[in-house]
Amino acid sequence: MRWDDLKQNAGDFLHGYFVAAYERKLREQFVDLNDLFMLQCFMELVGLPNPSTIYLLDVYPFFLEEFHTWHRRMGMDRSPIGSLPCC
Repeated sequence: MRWDDLKQNAGDFLHGYFVAAYERKLREQFVDLNDLFMLQCFMELVGLPNPSTIYLLDVYPFFLEEFHTWHRRMGMDRSPIGSLPCC
């Protein structure tokens, strides 16, 4: 029983040692994305113009492909936005 506890503790320590830096980076990225999302929501709430719309023009072709995949996955045969040329 004691040998199993030692082996489990050593495994937990090594896992934490090697994965901690990666998990910290993931947490930092999550916080950054959450901050950006909150900023976008707040700007929408108070009616301020969205500064990121100019950057969305660069990813518009990719967005169309992803939008088509999304609405098909949601069970919609055609695009829910009539003016968006998807299908």
